[in-house]
Amino acid sequence: MDYFLLHGGARGGMQGDAQAAGVHRWLAGAIRELGVLVAETTGHDAFIEQIGAVNPEVVFVRFASSPTLIDVPDHDQKLGEGADAIIEATQLVAQLTRLFPGLPLVAVGSAADGRAMLAALRAGVKDFVDVDGAPAEAVRVVRRLLAERASAEPTRRGRVLAVLGARPGVGATTLATNLATLVRRTSASDVMLLDLGQPLRDGALYLNVQANFHFVEAVRNLRRFDQVFVQTALSRHPNGLAVLPLPISLAEMRDISFSEALGLLSRLRTFFDLQVVDLGGFGNIDFIAQIIKAADDVMLVTEQSVGAIVSAAELMQELKKREIDRDHLHLTISKFDTRLSLDAAQIAERLEIPSVLTVPNRREALVIASNQGAMLAETHPTDAYVRALAQIAQTLGYAQQSERASGVSSWVSGVSARLGGRFGARSKRKSADATELDIGTTERNAT
Repeated sequence: MDYFLLHGGARGGMQGDAQAAGVHRWLAGAIRELGVLVAETTGHDAFIEQIGAVNPEVVFVRFASSPTLIDVPDHDQKLGEGADAIIEATQLVAQLTRLFPGLPLVAVGSAADGRAMLAALRAGVKDFVDVDGAPAEAVRVVRRLLAERASAEPTRRGRVLAVLGARPGVGATTLATNLATLVRRTSASDVMLLDLGQPLRDGALYLNVQANFHFVEAVRNLRRFDQVFVQTALSRHPNGLAVLPLPISLAEMRDISFSEALGLLSRLRTFFDLQVVDLGGFGNIDFIAQIIKAADDVMLVTEQSVGAIVSAAELMQELKKREIDRDHLHLTISKFDTRLSLDAAQIAERLEIPSVLTVPNRREALVIASNQGAMLAETHPTDAYVRALAQIAQTLGYAQQSERASGVSSWVSGVSARLGGRFGARSKRKSADATELDIGTTERNAT
């Protein structure tokens, strides 16, 4: 349900309060088919707080002269009479325009009050609604603004990375969460993890984030998305990484369409430089195909086992039937070990995927970090697994130098040179970082 906010601007004693109440009743009745109108008659600060709480689609500001002067001809009015309320409304519009540049502002008042109407238009509102006119005109104005807001060109065009798992257990979720954490930590980027894999909410679990607002709710509230909504509704890791999981009941996914889901991804590009979509274990191939088509890059995660390679080949066949372009697809071999007979190039040739990436087998370090409620990419940036992810981030163009970069990407090129450009080689000695960690009791999070 959409919400709208009205600043009543009641002034002038009982008569002014009565007129403000009348405006509220008229406007609420006129647009009731479009949503709920919330009225606020207090000061500017309280009204701005209401914007954060209500997240309105449109804000109405009442412009009105003093009640005793509305019908007095302009040439009979003394300088400054009836101007206080108009000045207050004008100042509020200026403040809202500065704080919420994308929020539609509409003046509401009487067209018979020429002084107020002229001041409203000069203040820069999107439109003026005449409370003495037909309610249908108010509906027309609101619908036009909603349509304009939905189709407005975004100021930012973020990228979408989809991470697929050839089968459960190949490490897709582990890779997605650590890569999202790494990019967020080593750059100035706004990053979101869409935790759409199965088992449900494993990504949020690995990140130790309690996520209440979920994917279906986001789709249902698509038109409410703005910077305020993004900052308040989404759950976040302490490092600022936003997390959006599936609903606990997958039955809710039946209530949304593919186009609505894609609309959400498109809308989120405005607010995030990178969306990492974890689809590991997700069973709906048609949904996966739609996400892949919308993504800028796709990582298909598998491992050096016959079962995983066969599963990857079957998945590629299904995607081929749905006319998926392979140009932006990257085969990613997890738990890579050079001692095994199948190397990365052979697997890539078998699957007919020209781009191949590898990450080493660091099961012990990943499990230990996870059991401590932490991400390896955050706690141990020099681990071989994290170095491999840093190289992948650079390869895909997600790594950006910034003031808060911790130094991982600064030495990636040197590591790459020492290892011949491949991070798949297993370390000859146990990492000193891993020995500093406590070994946990469960290995569930290694998959």
